[in-house]
Amino acid sequence: MDDARKLSVKAYFDGIAAKDMSRVPWAKDATLRTPLNPAGGEAALIRGREAILEFFNGILPAVRSLRFVRYYTGDGGWVAGQAEFSLANGKTLYALDAFHVEKARSSSSRIITIRAPPLDRC
Repeated sequence: MDDARKLSVKAYFDGIAAKDMSRVPWAKDATLRTPLNPAGGEAALIRGREAILEFFNGILPAVRSLRFVRYYTGDGGWVAGQAEFSLANGKTLYALDAFHVEKARSSSSRIITIRAPPLDRC
């Protein structure tokens, strides 16, 4: 994986861990698709850096900690990261978050929530 894309994914997960998503190199016109979007889930895009930051500011208090699992890379600027999130309610959220990175800025992001335990715990 090229370093710029890996650094973008690292910045994303580091931002969640620090509860400061302003560290993420979002493009000004970035989009985010997530089942956690209160305005319509995955069917409704969150558009623009400021709207994305507002969304994360609303959900980050629910994150107690995270454990980064691994990076994935794809064609055409796509990259992903897998993590386990410990939530304030005592539950664990398993996620695979994918990003399209252009010029070291995340231009779009898709959060895929995995509700099953990781394979090493089955």
